[in-house]
Amino acid sequence: MIQYIQVLRLGAVFASGFLRAIRFLEDNWQELCDDLRNGRLNPRITDPLSRTAVLQLLHADPDAADFIASHCSGSSWQGIISRLWPKAKYIEVIVTGTMSQYITTLDYYSGGIPLVCTMYASSECYFGIN
Repeated sequence: MIQYIQVLRLGAVFASGFLRAIRFLEDNWQELCDDLRNGRLNPRITDPLSRTAVLQLLHADPDAADFIASHCSGSSWQGIISRLWPKAKYIEVIVTGTMSQYITTLDYYSGGIPLVCTMYASSECYFGIN
């Protein structure tokens, strides 16, 4: 979220993982905004390598915190992805097979951003690339 305005693509291998990340954001956006507003990382983040990586990028950015809070504090998260990442062109996730059950939820959160699948994979391995 530190560089949200530069994001052109979002994604995860599987739709289920991507939605877990969105739901994590839905549950923790206030702490994220506090971190951005103050330029400090929440002490709940305890992994040393993660803390070091984030702290190299993190700086106080009250405008970004206010932008994120203004969208996340609304009564509905419908279209939240297109609002938080306004330059995003597509979401890259596997939505075939059992992952197709997540298409409706992805559409709800995405605000119409296209879903793109560039690979064929299972939980065990990749089969091919489009």
